[in-house]
Amino acid sequence: MSKSCDKLESLSVMANWELLTNETASRIWDVNLARFADCSPFQSYAFGQYHQNLGWQPRHWAATDEKGDIIAMCLGLLRPFPLGFGMLWCVGGPVGDVQTWDDSLRQTILATTGLKRLYLRFRCDRERTVADALFLNHHGWSRSISPMTSSFSMELDLTRGEDDLFSNLNRRWRRNLRSAGQNDFKIKFCANPDVEEISRVYAEMEARKNLPAQFSPEKLENLFKKAAGNLIFYRCEDESGNLICFRGCLTIGNRACDYLAAATEKGRETRASYAVLWKIFQHCREQGIEFYDLGGIDPWANPGVYTFKKETGAREVEFLGEWDWATSPALRFLGNWAIGRRQNRKSAESTNAATGKSRGRLANILKSSSKKRYAAAQAVR
Repeated sequence: MSKSCDKLESLSVMANWELLTNETASRIWDVNLARFADCSPFQSYAFGQYHQNLGWQPRHWAATDEKGDIIAMCLGLLRPFPLGFGMLWCVGGPVGDVQTWDDSLRQTILATTGLKRLYLRFRCDRERTVADALFLNHHGWSRSISPMTSSFSMELDLTRGEDDLFSNLNRRWRRNLRSAGQNDFKIKFCANPDVEEISRVYAEMEARKNLPAQFSPEKLENLFKKAAGNLIFYRCEDESGNLICFRGCLTIGNRACDYLAAATEKGRETRASYAVLWKIFQHCREQGIEFYDLGGIDPWANPGVYTFKKETGAREVEFLGEWDWATSPALRFLGNWAIGRRQNRKSAESTNAATGKSRGRLANILKSSSKKRYAAAQAVR
């Protein structure tokens, strides 16, 4: 073994991983999670409960050192299948000491789930470092072949004063924010969002932008019920009280992550999204939130969203991202193949929706043109 491998091997930390009962997790999970610099709202107890109503089984593992202090945590969403198969999806984690994410974590998960064949994937939302990536590579993890999400995001530092935050906005962003303030609409904090109202705004935006469904009414209802304590949600109403824009973020400790947002055509025209996001920034600062994750970015696939986020003054960041492991190479291949197929199907559905909408617009244009030619011919006669 090379000297570099010897050094990496020595980095592994002796830790005791154990599965917490749901009763214990409900009491101590979020308090301990918030202590970690890389804590994520997607590792919160509420996020697990939200997914439980969607068919997943939340499991909470914690690693302790020789003193009994928790030094790493992992919320996994389990989906068992017949014949001892299962999939575990860890969103936003694990968190804590990366050097504990070795084979001891995987073996503990296998032993406590009782599964013989397991595909395990995590998406870690801590900033990527070479040392962390090399450690994971050396300890049995592999970069996921078919990632489900982007490893690139934008993070805004909210520890600066509000005047400093405002001056750090791009000139165009400031102009749009001022323009939004000239409209006669109301921006309100909302503790109990209306699912039907939110769904209608989502549906309008999805149709306008040719997007696949973002959230089903079932998901929204579960989110508002189970994660209410971790959710900051603002709505924007026009002069008649109609919802034209909304945005919500999930929080834990000193971090917040963008999670849901949409605007109607009127909301887009009045720049309501700028005013709502600025209001959320202000609210987060008052709550002691220091870092705001604006969510995944892709300058080529979605340049408009990328520009909107970048012009807030946020910095680009690359997360550690998606890694996986399986009890056999064949199962790892199968897991990546199934996820890749699902991603391709979603992409195809989005493309088909866009194509169908374009064809519909073309048909309407041709129909209108035909009517005009017919009317012209009648006038000549």
